[in-house]
Amino acid sequence: DNTHYMAENFKNMGYDIGPSTTPVIPLHVGDMMNAFKMWKLLDEEGVFINPVVPPAVPPADTLIRTSFMATHTRKQLDEALEKFEKVGKKIGII
Repeated sequence: DNTHYMAENFKNMGYDIGPSTTPVIPLHVGDMMNAFKMWKLLDEEGVFINPVVPPAVPPADTLIRTSFMATHTRKQLDEALEKFEKVGKKIGII
């Protein structure tokens, strides 16, 4: 349920999550600077994520790796979504 909820909300915000159907949802953010900016801003907001950068991915297809567990509450997920929306808009990804 949490994976579906987050994937749908990310898509509705305008994030490109690709064909992901697992609890690990990638957010395609483009270049490496976007990935590192997003990582830093989300960290400052209290959201732990991992940037995925070259050589793990092509230089123009960096990702933010998110993952969710069944133990995350809807309140926690909603708080994270607010921060993803704020940061995504600030960087210009969404």
